[in-house]
Amino acid sequence: MEEKVTPVELLIDRGKAYTKTSLRLFKLKATDKGAELISKVVSGFVILVLFALVFINLNIAIALLIGEILHKIWMGFIILSGFYGVIGILVYIFRNRWIKQPVSNSIITELLKEDDFPEEDLSDK
Repeated sequence: MEEKVTPVELLIDRGKAYTKTSLRLFKLKATDKGAELISKVVSGFVILVLFALVFINLNIAIALLIGEILHKIWMGFIILSGFYGVIGILVYIFRNRWIKQPVSNSIITELLKEDDFPEEDLSDK
């Protein structure tokens, strides 16, 4: 003989299934966001390291060139250091506008962007 399921039991079962599905969806979305964020950080770090190597070599060449023009190699390095010191001071003064706000906005936008999951109609047909 079949056991009759009351509407309350059916509602409780559907509530449990909905909760499990919602939790699984939350875990999948969090995993997706985490993987995307980590991949962006790692790729950005690799690009930054490569750019830094090129930048260092280029600056040594520029310092040597300036030093050769002035007939004192050490002067090229002093002048280039002073130039980067001025840039460093400017970046420090405008750090909130140039670095903090854009980075914060980028992270917030990335975390809150719409999901790629299609909306499904979960109602009974």
